[in-house]
This record gives sequence, structure tokens and C-alpha cells, in this order.
Amino acid sequence: MKRFILTMVAVLTLGAAANAMSYKSARDQAFFLTDKMAYELGLSVDQYNAVYEINMDYIMCLDTYDDIFGTFWTRRNNELRYVLSPAQYNLFMQLEYFYRPVTWENRKFVFTIYNRYPKNRFYYAAPPGYQVYKGSNRYFDHSAYNGRTFGAPTTKSQPKPGNGGMSTPKSQPGSKSQPGMTKKQAVNEGKHRMNDMGRRY
Repeated sequence: MKRFILTMVAVLTLGAAANAMSYKSARDQAFFLTDKMAYELGLSVDQYNAVYEINMDYIMCLDTYDDIFGTFWTRRNNELRYVLSPAQYNLFMQLEYFYRPVTWENRKFVFTIYNRYPKNRFYYAAPPGYQVYKGSNRYFDHSAYNGRTFGAPTTKSQPKPGNGGMSTPKSQPGSKSQPGMTKKQAVNEGKHRMNDMGRRY
């Protein structure tokens, strides 16, 4: 009997681990989601990077169905209050694909943002966090964002119905890139910007 129980525990543990998001997958999902949040919510450069980190923390913690709307989902939404303006946060709460970005179908995680935007199309260069952030803020007992100031939100262009949201934004976080970049183009442009920042400082 004891052996049977240990076997069942091992099987359940392996099953849960199989659902865990890899680092590479988590950062790609966080980048895609944050890119669209930057576009629709009009994020500043500082907000863009902070929101990426917050989304990354949440996605890295997805192991089982219970995690979708669990502790880290609540923490994500609380952390976003420190980063977004009241108007941005109010809009965020109204947009289901941002507020509840993950669902569960056929025993796997599904990101609802792909129902609105085409895959592998980005508006902005990757934020600095894409290259360096490993999700460490989720281990803190305190918020890494409370008390910080973030740049003023940009003027945004709302996505037009029927085109998957890929209309031209009026402004972009620290970028004059053309919308509709592939992930590779967006990541490479993000690397170039980080190198330029390093040369200036």
C-alpha cells in the first residue's frame, strides 16, 4: 500500500512538472502579451519593462490549473496597480485578454491574447528585461514596484476591429519601429537598443 501511494505521488508530481512553463516559453509569452498591453494601454518605456517583468513572474509560476487564478495572478494584478496609471488600470480590468490572460483547455495553458492578435507579430522592440530578467521579483515578500515612478503614458491608438489589432500606433515605447515585426526582428532591435544604452552611460 505504501509503495502504491508513493507511486501515485510520483506520477502526480511528474504530471504537474510536465505542465510547468519553461523559461524560454515563459519569456516569449510574456513578451507577446506585454507588447500588446503596451499598444492598447499606451505604456511608457519604464512601464513597458516593468509590465514585462510582472507578466514574466506570473507566467513562470504557472504549473497547474489552480495557478491560473491563484496567488500569483492576484499578485500580478496588485503589482500592475503600482505601475499603471488609474486610467490604464481601469482599461486593463475591462479587457479580459489582459486581465485574465491564461485559460485551461485540453489539460494545457492557453493564452487568450492569440484570439485577438496574430502570432509572431510585434509592435515594439523587446524590453531590456527580455534579455536579462529571470523572474526573481516573484520571490520577494514586498513589491519591487511600490514607490517607484514611471514615465508618463504614451498616446495610444486603439486597435481597429477586424484587423487583429495590427493598425499603426501613434507612438511606441522608446521605438520608431514599424508595427508587424516578427519576434526575431523585435528581439534583435531590443538588443541593439540595449547596446546603444550601454554606450551612452
